[in-house]
Amino acid sequence: MQVKVVIGTIAFMLTMIILGYAALREPERLGHFTAAREGRTIETGAKLYTDNCATCHGVDGKAEECYDAAGNSITCQGLPLNSYFLVCGDAPARLEQTRFEGTKQQFVERTIAAGRSGTVMPAWSGRYGGPMRDDQVQNVAAFVLNFANEEFCAQEPITFDWPESVDDLLVLETDDFVATPGDAENGAALYASYGCNACHGNVDEAGSNQIGPWLGEIAEVGATRVEGQTAAQYVYESVLYPNNHIAPDCAQGPCTNPSAMRADYAFAIAGNTPQDLIDLLAYLVGQ
Repeated sequence: MQVKVVIGTIAFMLTMIILGYAALREPERLGHFTAAREGRTIETGAKLYTDNCATCHGVDGKAEECYDAAGNSITCQGLPLNSYFLVCGDAPARLEQTRFEGTKQQFVERTIAAGRSGTVMPAWSGRYGGPMRDDQVQNVAAFVLNFANEEFCAQEPITFDWPESVDDLLVLETDDFVATPGDAENGAALYASYGCNACHGNVDEAGSNQIGPWLGEIAEVGATRVEGQTAAQYVYESVLYPNNHIAPDCAQGPCTNPSAMRADYAFAIAGNTPQDLIDLLAYLVGQ
């Protein structure tokens, strides 16, 4: 009888030890399981992105290299997704620009699901007539949000103290930057490299704009938009602060408010050289 009690006690103690060990390992096991599931979700999202989104938003979501179904290089029409202003921080600048009240995950998922009115961004969710299931929308969103790794978000964008007036920029001289006369030929190249033509079209071809207003007549029209403001000042502010002025007519009807234009050109141009904006102005509105 005593032997049975001893054996039972030992068996009970061993069982408790095993259960206790398993309980201690459970958080680690669940952590590995969660990480593996997130990895599969991102991997699936990457495949969906490549098949459906890269044509507009580009390789790695940078909106720099885009290719059509035949592999031909084309102009990227979408906004950059691999962007500090979309994925970094609890409330990235893109959310503020569009006046979105919610989390960045909600913003990305809803934009994928329902698209953006007034732009070429279609609805992808089957609930809005698109081809994706809800879980596929979530997979693509997970892939986009995965750009926000610690190293990437630690590199804050280069800033520049843009003058309030374009006239001040044209004569600006600081220790780091000295303005030179605008180069319209370089401005034409920048108009393409910054992706302006993807939305605003070819300035030599009326009606070639696909999203924003056509800019072929902006030198004349821009001077009439805001009383007392030159065309150069109007374009200057529109590039740096897209929501300051909403043009009346875009390619698909009235322009949206807030603007569909990317709001990070102030940083993107500063990261290269402020002279780029002077050259763009020379191309669009003259010296």
